[in-house]
Amino acid sequence: MRMLFEKKTLLGLDIGSQSIKMVDIEKVRGGYELKALGLGLIPAECIVDKDIMDSETVVDTVKNLKENLKIKARGTASAISGHSVIVKKAELPIMNESELQETLMIEAEQYIPFDINDVYLDSFVLGESLERSDMMDVLFVAAKKELVDDYASAVRNAGLKPMLMDIDVFALETMYEVNYPDAPESIVALVDAGASMININILKDGMSIFARDISMGGRQLTERIQREFGVSYERAENIKTGSDIEGIDLERINYIFKMAAETYVQEIRRTLDFFLSTMVNENIERIYMSGGSSRIPGLIPLLRKQMDIPVEMINAFNNIHWDDKVFDPEYMAYIAPQMAVAVGLALRRADLKW
Repeated sequence: MRMLFEKKTLLGLDIGSQSIKMVDIEKVRGGYELKALGLGLIPAECIVDKDIMDSETVVDTVKNLKENLKIKARGTASAISGHSVIVKKAELPIMNESELQETLMIEAEQYIPFDINDVYLDSFVLGESLERSDMMDVLFVAAKKELVDDYASAVRNAGLKPMLMDIDVFALETMYEVNYPDAPESIVALVDAGASMININILKDGMSIFARDISMGGRQLTERIQREFGVSYERAENIKTGSDIEGIDLERINYIFKMAAETYVQEIRRTLDFFLSTMVNENIERIYMSGGSSRIPGLIPLLRKQMDIPVEMINAFNNIHWDDKVFDPEYMAYIAPQMAVAVGLALRRADLKW
């Protein structure tokens, strides 16, 4: 009999703007083991600015992934990000959890730029304020009900149970904590560059102290290639990944990559510089890149040069065991950065259903 307080393993489901990633990870003695992973591409118009425009295709893709991977689990963790999600840090008088819950709506209202009745609201106490011993730092997270309900509905319609709705940047944090438990750095930046969004989460001593989404992604690069060479969106995607460059002017495509890398780095640097301007005598010690768009040629070396700190591609399976007879090592090395959010979600646990 399953005990009520036993924590269940959740299926990680990352519904992105260009692909849907599914990861099944099991807690085993001494760590975690990868049981299944899959990725299904979706058309460009399916999800726009993180809003689901074509629910039927999303549902079908999730169903196909689950069937192809022969996954039995139904409890699912998924995530959202973008303009309908707000993450704010606030300084409040020290209070206990029940007092915070009682005043949550009132306190959050001044930090949330939406009607408070239109959002789901959550909070997390970061600890005592560094400036004042009678105050505490609290992280408010608000997400528009409509967005959360749309994602939860798609998960249900695919025959799964939405048990937990996370935020992309926090899923990255979970993935990092498990995979890099002995990292010596105090402050690190996790930067996930996806198809329509760049998610940035800055951690200090393992705790999020700054999170921001940038509305920019690999889709714009694909569309630029599409325009430049007069090809279909699908062909442009293949050119971007280097799998179909026959008859393509390499000098032109390399110039496009160079421009894209410079634009990405400019936006990432602007966000990181803003964060650093709010901190006194603190420095980001390392940047970990993830997401499909982090593979843009020249992006990581340029970011390393501009920020003058170590930048590396993250390995979402760094501390997770997987069988090389089941999973192709070459594919795993290629796909690892893209699966970062999905892995973080699969590592989450849920005690209660909703």
